[in-house]
Amino acid sequence: MSVLDRPNSYVGKTVPRPNAKRLVQGRGTFVDDIELPRMVHLAFQRSPYAHANIVSIDSEDARAVPGVVGIFTMDDLKDTMTPWVGVLDHLKGIKSAEQWPLANGKVFWQGEPVVAVAATSRAIAEDAADQVFVEYEELTPVTDMTTALDPDTPVIHPELDHNLCFQRTVDAGDVDAAFADAACVVEDTFHFNRHTGVTLEPRAIICDYNPADEDLTLYMAVQCPHMSKNLYAKHLGLSEDKVRIICKDVGGSFGIKIHTYSDEMAAGAIAVKMARPVKFIADRLESFVTDIHARDHIVKARAAFNADGELLAVDMDDLTGIGPYSVYPRTSGIELNQVLNLTCGPYKHPNYRVDGRVVFQNKNVMCQYRGVGHPIAIAVGEHLMDMGAKKLGLDPVDVRLNSFIPDDAYPYTAPSGAIYEKQSHHQCLDKLVDNIGYAGLRSEQKQLRDKKVFRGIGFASLIEVTNPSPAFYGVGGARIASQDGCTIRLDPTGGITAITGVTEQGQGTETIIAQVAATAVGVPIENVRVLTGDTEVVP
Repeated sequence: MSVLDRPNSYVGKTVPRPNAKRLVQGRGTFVDDIELPRMVHLAFQRSPYAHANIVSIDSEDARAVPGVVGIFTMDDLKDTMTPWVGVLDHLKGIKSAEQWPLANGKVFWQGEPVVAVAATSRAIAEDAADQVFVEYEELTPVTDMTTALDPDTPVIHPELDHNLCFQRTVDAGDVDAAFADAACVVEDTFHFNRHTGVTLEPRAIICDYNPADEDLTLYMAVQCPHMSKNLYAKHLGLSEDKVRIICKDVGGSFGIKIHTYSDEMAAGAIAVKMARPVKFIADRLESFVTDIHARDHIVKARAAFNADGELLAVDMDDLTGIGPYSVYPRTSGIELNQVLNLTCGPYKHPNYRVDGRVVFQNKNVMCQYRGVGHPIAIAVGEHLMDMGAKKLGLDPVDVRLNSFIPDDAYPYTAPSGAIYEKQSHHQCLDKLVDNIGYAGLRSEQKQLRDKKVFRGIGFASLIEVTNPSPAFYGVGGARIASQDGCTIRLDPTGGITAITGVTEQGQGTETIIAQVAATAVGVPIENVRVLTGDTEVVP
């Protein structure tokens, strides 16, 4: 009997969310709900320019505003916090410049924090920030990624010699020969525009430093408390056991809350500097110009097929613009890396040539967002398959079935080097075709078109990266586990407490953990308590 067949199994069943009643009654605890004694609020004056030198900063008028308790530039924080560089060793050749909590003599995107104002209320801090006068010398911005590598384009970070952050190439098989012998060749250019996640709760942090014990407690709205613990300790020069991250309720993330943000790091440095609690809550306008963006790609791709619709080769160029920095610590090269690994992933294509380049721009920083490369890879690959089917006059289902990796080929090493475990795209597509009554849908589609009703029928196959393991980032030097554990503790009352490093961001994490724990231990789910998000407690 499997765990799913047990009479008391909760896995795969619908159960009430244990935190639903508390949240819908407005009894959740988000970062902005927390108030600490002597706490000050931060507001930032941000750069109005995409690229400029900072000539001077005059904060005299701002200091005179009643309620202001501190004004900080990068010169004030250099003795408290060290800069960071968003590179990973296993992304060969990746480069980025040092990034500081506040602009260090130059600004690189519109919205970069330049001056931080601490005051007794957010409103006072904002008013005072408007009183800070910053003189700029505007520089030519690099905004077009298609010309970022041209010889006459200004180099954003002169110490890097060029605007290339990362490049990866793959050249497997004999692509030119495959295209020369092909019965059909299709090609297209794909433009993916920037966007970002908009969470119900914006980025938020409270930093509380106790100088007597040299303890730093941070209340944060993040996905990865243990990663944040390591980074704040590292760049503030604290022992890691002296830093505690507490994530209570997190109002959404979508991937934007796994990165290092300069304004949040500045809050940590200012809390240490002032030896009092500091709160920063990004407002919606700040979020649009500071939360990471994603998927700024131009992809040129072509594919070769034989007369039966079997995919023979793929030739692709992916140009990605990421803003002025590679984001720390996961880097801004992972998204392109995944596009190269996953394009046409379900299909045999031993002849595979791709050139991927990541370039710097004077725009907001770009990094991983929900899906991390998968939507781009799938959109490109599946569009090529549909184009090939249309040009050959074949059914798109047949073209896919003819091109899928055979079931007996797994584990399979793709031409990109990615290793796929056991799976069956044939069985998945066959089942889908049967379940939707595909032949009937096609017949109905034709009848509707005769009546000027145009119904589209489309298919897409994909491979999703799961459980990347600690090696995914750890091999590159970042202390990110990419996996989570759960400790089960039996209480004297007969209930159990499940303690996990996974945070609840609104997608039902606490429910899932409770279902698994109750099923594994054999207790009613009502007797399971789930603890998340506190690095002093969770694994």
